[in-house]
Amino acid sequence: MYKWSVFCIREVLPNGEVLLKSLLTGSVVMLPSVVLSAIDCWINDLSQDKPEGVNDLMGENALIVSREIDEWNEWCNRFLDTRNNKAHIFILHFLPTIQCQFRCEYCFEKGINRKTVPMSDIVTKSTFWLEKYLERHPEVDMLRLVFFGGEPLLREDIVCDALEHFHLLADRCKIEFHSELITNGELLNEKLAQTFAVHCWHKVQITLDGPREVHDRRRHGTHNRPTFDNVVRTIRMLLSTDYIQKVGVRISLDSDNADFVPELIRYLASLGKTDRIDLSLGLTTPSLGVEVSRGSEEFIADKTLHVWLIAKSFGFKIPEDFTAGPWCVAVAKHSAVMQPNGFLQKCFCTVGRPEYNFGHVSNGYDNYTQDPRFEQFRRTNQCIEEKCAYLPVCGGGCIHDAIVANNGPAGFSKRFCQRKFVEKMNRGLLLLNYT
Repeated sequence: MYKWSVFCIREVLPNGEVLLKSLLTGSVVMLPSVVLSAIDCWINDLSQDKPEGVNDLMGENALIVSREIDEWNEWCNRFLDTRNNKAHIFILHFLPTIQCQFRCEYCFEKGINRKTVPMSDIVTKSTFWLEKYLERHPEVDMLRLVFFGGEPLLREDIVCDALEHFHLLADRCKIEFHSELITNGELLNEKLAQTFAVHCWHKVQITLDGPREVHDRRRHGTHNRPTFDNVVRTIRMLLSTDYIQKVGVRISLDSDNADFVPELIRYLASLGKTDRIDLSLGLTTPSLGVEVSRGSEEFIADKTLHVWLIAKSFGFKIPEDFTAGPWCVAVAKHSAVMQPNGFLQKCFCTVGRPEYNFGHVSNGYDNYTQDPRFEQFRRTNQCIEEKCAYLPVCGGGCIHDAIVANNGPAGFSKRFCQRKFVEKMNRGLLLLNYT
């Protein structure tokens, strides 16, 4: 006995064909309506001949599954097994400083004490701590070192020192090493790009918020100093060299700038390197220190999908789906955000707020980098009770958003549901990618 998976969504096209996608496996198929009807009849009456192609919808593709399977329980078990028993990457967000030369009004770090001075020998102490950790966890075979801030390049000295020391540590431990950089882009010059390239540079993320006038209004320096031209200069430098394969350009999007983002897309396309620009959209949300006028879920979904439509028309790669929280680094088994003072957190959105510390690099870990507050996996029980097909791409939503929505720690045990948005985004992206 078989059934369509509870995680399978459908979109009927104007020509009568039907797109089906498993949100669990990512498998996509397009079927004529007559074939879909034949499969539906066979599922309801197995005495009929099995339609051709049904086997391709089963197994790893999981569009059709056995009726005996409790898919909700299986998802929970698969999630926990992957998270607990198949974790092999350590993701370290390393913050050399939480100071920043930009004054973005929507920054989730707004209101924190940015004058925190890095502890002495921060690189030496943190690499010693991580080496001891790796000795106790031989299952870790990759280190992803992500420089974050504030603006990390305000402490170029610490960044360069850390690149060398952590790369050497990975070599000593015989594990793979990737370096990544999240930056506002203004201070990244060719010399620094050369340094990163020597140390296995895999990702860079630089933020633009729109064409020059819009960006300079939202992401300006002290006394409204414009920054657009400096950031674009960096992007052009990276696109004209081979220090990194892809240049990540992240666009913050909300009701304030949504109508101007297509103009930015057109400008980026005019640079002639769409194959080397990795576009992403960061949907600005309220944080512990900032209220954001984001707009309704339907409004933001419509604007976001329009941006992806424009991006696709210019040859940019667009995402296959929209995920809201299940595989966030904050719930990863081997992950930590290391602040300049050596205190550790799980979520980079809580940087600078000591109540979210869970440890310090001066302490070892007999178990792993655990903050039990980020491991309340039963927060998805309501999603299961509601039989929400979007559970695999949502997982109860972003924990940080739940904390903000519930005014603090009470949010750890609660889901952050944005069902309308997640549904509209995933159905919209399915149509954009396959029609």
